[in-house]
Amino acid sequence: MDDFSFGTLATTAQRLARLRLERSGITHLNRIEPRDPEPGQPVTVWTTVGANLLADRVTLYYTLDGSEPQGSRGHATVGSALALEPVGENWDLLDWNYTTRWRTVIPAQSDGTKLTYKIGAWSRRGVDETFADNQAGASQLATRFAYHVDSYRAPDWIWDAAIYHLFVDRFYPGDGKKFLDAPNPREFCGGTLRGVIDKLGYLSDLGVNCVWLSPFFASSSYHGYDTVDYLKVEPRLGTNQDFFELVRRAHECGIRVLIDFVPNHTSNEHPHFAAAQSDQTSPFYEWYTFHQWPHEYAKFFTSGTLPQVNLEHAEARRWMIDAARYWLEVAGADGYRLDYADGPSHNFWVDFRRATRAVAPACFTVGELVEAADVVRSYEGRLDGSLDFMFLDVLRRFFAYESLDAAQFDEFLVRHDAYFGRDFVRPTFLDNHDMNRMLWVLQNDSARLRLAATCQFTLPQPPIVYYGTEVGMSQGYGIRDPLGFGDAEARRTMWWDERQDRELWSFYQQLFRLRQKHPALRRGERISLYADALTNVMVYALAHAGDQCIVALNNSAEPHEVTIPLEALSLHDGSILTNEFDSSQTRVESGALSLRLAPRAAVVLSADEARDAIPVIH
Repeated sequence: MDDFSFGTLATTAQRLARLRLERSGITHLNRIEPRDPEPGQPVTVWTTVGANLLADRVTLYYTLDGSEPQGSRGHATVGSALALEPVGENWDLLDWNYTTRWRTVIPAQSDGTKLTYKIGAWSRRGVDETFADNQAGASQLATRFAYHVDSYRAPDWIWDAAIYHLFVDRFYPGDGKKFLDAPNPREFCGGTLRGVIDKLGYLSDLGVNCVWLSPFFASSSYHGYDTVDYLKVEPRLGTNQDFFELVRRAHECGIRVLIDFVPNHTSNEHPHFAAAQSDQTSPFYEWYTFHQWPHEYAKFFTSGTLPQVNLEHAEARRWMIDAARYWLEVAGADGYRLDYADGPSHNFWVDFRRATRAVAPACFTVGELVEAADVVRSYEGRLDGSLDFMFLDVLRRFFAYESLDAAQFDEFLVRHDAYFGRDFVRPTFLDNHDMNRMLWVLQNDSARLRLAATCQFTLPQPPIVYYGTEVGMSQGYGIRDPLGFGDAEARRTMWWDERQDRELWSFYQQLFRLRQKHPALRRGERISLYADALTNVMVYALAHAGDQCIVALNNSAEPHEVTIPLEALSLHDGSILTNEFDSSQTRVESGALSLRLAPRAAVVLSADEARDAIPVIH
């Protein structure tokens, strides 16, 4: 499974190191309940004190006016203080010692309140105060936590979205031009925003109603994740006016537009960083974090070309958020895919969401959070959702590597949905620009790709299709193969010629249309009906407002006959179900459904004609 790396938690050793770090002092990890407080709701706050930290008092310092809370040893100097109470000792098997859990309740607040807080642990025996989560020794240096009291929810339109993810430089040059002759795929290949405009008809015919564009801001790289100017389109990709036209014409086609935005870091060629690196008296010096000026600074992992922005600095934060507001307010974009969203703090995302909602109440904000489930869930109320890397991981283990059986996959889906609930959106995907293409992982077996895609499109979360997957794009080398070009192997130029697999394209078109037709697939609840570990057959249903669908997946190389009890559904003996793929019909008899499934095949059965149309953009 060398094609997929789960961020900084890819190995058991990394996970153990994280656990030990979290238990070494005082940790909060944004654990509050409710996770997204509404007006009038008190908020319970938890924190844990590790065995190595001597503390018999824990205090929460908070403000309600946007100022930074400050305090020491239980006394607030800015804002107010709340004492936490111990609620029990826990035995930590990993460290073979006790940890203590502490709790307090913050009073309910009114709509629109931003509550900023810090948490310190200390001892009456003279031990210095230590603050969660960065273990700072003073409140001035401590991690700032925050939540916003509101009634925000993800915009309703996202539940009807079917998203297409494209790299602007790799999609289409436009005006009938050919891609540049670039033997090294890390170079610019000639795709443009004008090219995206030219292919809106293609996207519309496929069934796409939302497009996610790779970063198109001024940058020296083809991928654009190293921004030089957040308010200007990279000239090789087009102009600001081109983007404005793209949004307008996409909306006319019923397609919304999401922008890939990178607030965590800039290019080292950004004028602000250049000024900070050349002059310590520059006003931009504090916009970045220098460990030893001028060459040692906080960066995106180990990349010196991607210095991290100090978004806790008020002016830097305002600058970054204003850039995001611009493309919503001036261009009319519909929201953001937010790169490396676990880099900036929850405190930053509280302000980001509040500011973007103010100029575009129906905008959607989804984070790239390659993290553990508890960390991802803590962003509820700060972002509308997160790309579902956990689902991707398990889906590949089931459909590609077959290291999970159908019963295990089904049980994961049950628990995953229960853990996150409905309010936090988790768009699904089979592949993206940072990993091997799914078809390559499946050894170019398009039947198995169709099976996995059917599963993806028949689950309630919005599906994302990576450009070219629908026409059979694969790759020559794995992204870690020394003979290849790294992740650029999965970012080759889009096929617009005879290489396209038109049968696969037609199948994807059918999936898009199927999802548009049935509100159960977009807004329904998944009901597990059958999952067998030996045959690797799983069957589930989805139901919403009278619309019902049954999905059967045979992830094995052998045909299987199965009988599915239907007590969980409102289907009676004699009910006729229609196969959406070939229009064949089957009948419910004796409260059950008998199916014969071909190898590596899927069946989607519908009980009623769906009549809910997806709303158009006005």
